Amino acid sequence: MKINQNISAVIVNDQLLRNESTLSESVKRLSSGFKFNNAKDNPSGVAISYRMQAQINALNRASANATDGTSMVETIDSAMGEMTGVLQRMRELCVQAASDTNTQEDKSAIQAEIAELKKEVNRISTDTEFNGKTLLDGTLDRRNYVTSYDLDPDDGTLTTDSMFEQILNVNISDSVQSGLYNVIIEEAPTHAVTIVGPNAIDEITPELAGSVYINGAVADIKEGMTIEEVFDEICRAGEIGNVNVLAWDGGDTEPLDKNNLHTQGYTPATYTGSEQLVFVSEQYGSEGSISISCTNPELAALLGFDDIETIEGKDVKATLNDINANSENYTGQAMIKTSGDKVTITDKSGFEISFDVRADIAANAEEGMQKEITIEATDIGTLQLQIGGNENQELAVRVPVLNTTSLYIDDLDATKIDGASRGIEQLDGAIGIVSAARSKMGAYENSLDFAKSSLDSTSEDMTTAISRLGDVDMAAEMTTYTNASVLTQASISVLAQANDLPQQVLSLLQG
Repeated sequence: MKINQNISAVIVNDQLLRNESTLSESVKRLSSGFKFNNAKDNPSGVAISYRMQAQINALNRASANATDGTSMVETIDSAMGEMTGVLQRMRELCVQAASDTNTQEDKSAIQAEIAELKKEVNRISTDTEFNGKTLLDGTLDRRNYVTSYDLDPDDGTLTTDSMFEQILNVNISDSVQSGLYNVIIEEAPTHAVTIVGPNAIDEITPELAGSVYINGAVADIKEGMTIEEVFDEICRAGEIGNVNVLAWDGGDTEPLDKNNLHTQGYTPATYTGSEQLVFVSEQYGSEGSISISCTNPELAALLGFDDIETIEGKDVKATLNDINANSENYTGQAMIKTSGDKVTITDKSGFEISFDVRADIAANAEEGMQKEITIEATDIGTLQLQIGGNENQELAVRVPVLNTTSLYIDDLDATKIDGASRGIEQLDGAIGIVSAARSKMGAYENSLDFAKSSLDSTSEDMTTAISRLGDVDMAAEMTTYTNASVLTQASISVLAQANDLPQQVLSLLQG
């Protein structure tokens, strides 16, 4: 027996420290619920669990994003539903106006309501918002850029110009991939034009009274009318007959576009009788025509209707022959169709590009030069919803611009000849466009619902996985805790006895 070194106590103390450490770690795991609370406990497990937790947090946030996206798409869908209701009412009014039981005054009253409904369509387009974002004005639609190239046939020189003012209402389908698409405009669209000789009327006498028909719309020329009143009546009938009536001084300019006729030497507000009357169709090409007749031959002669020059309107002519072949993105099945001022390009798999061409598109082109249009389709502008926990896991939501212009009903007028029947056709097309857009919104909603369900399931599975990795088994840990606690108590008891051993040595010394 020794007193300098109490070996028994040292051994017991060492074991006590181990038991206390085990007990301490067990208490920490029981109180925190985690298998490891410090990196040293399980270095690889800590790294894996942190990475998994980051993914779980991202998935939960992406699920919330999907919910927010669903709310936005539902807002868009509701607005489109209201717009459909407005269009349905407009179509009903056009059906009403198409019946000849209505007088011109009745049709004017109907058109007044249609005009207000047009404003409502545009109001829905500009005022529908979600979290400050305007939804139907094109803000969330794909961006398309248009440029042109004038090719000099002599030296092959290309001149580049912006075409934002001459190529209008560009629409592309979802199947159109990002890239450059070329179209050659061979001939601009034109209006039908009828020019009559100057008249020799100061005032309508009884023998000159009669009726002038312009595309079926009647202008009643009555006794006592002045030349200004005759002009006003003919203009009124022309408006109903889808024809612009203008006074022309006989210059060399020709009408280019119904929106800029006033810049081409025409004076629609002034007519003295010395000018020629010019009738210009509202529509372009084959969609526009002019028919003029008069019930009184003497009136027709004095109005100049016996000296008529008619120029037929032409549809825009366009081809897909490409000047710069490196930017060609069509397949061998691409086709182009033109009508009036509208160009439509179709290709396989639902590919479609359409746009309107202004009549003055080639006004600055030199003789013999071709006008090549390049449409750059981009993915810019769509609403990107982050619906995944990682980079580029997004859903692109494309919301087309919906207003009276994009729906091709901005010129709908039920008071004009065949205006109501044409309006029915226009509104069928408009309703179809909105219905197709609503169908897309429904598809987006379904995609977001599926995405949210998948995200929630993945988050649940990963939470289960990280639980298996890092959560403590309370039953097993309680066994460890109990064992360590008993051992610690036993060690303390034995240590007390070991510390008593030197006292027994003293009893030997005392003899």
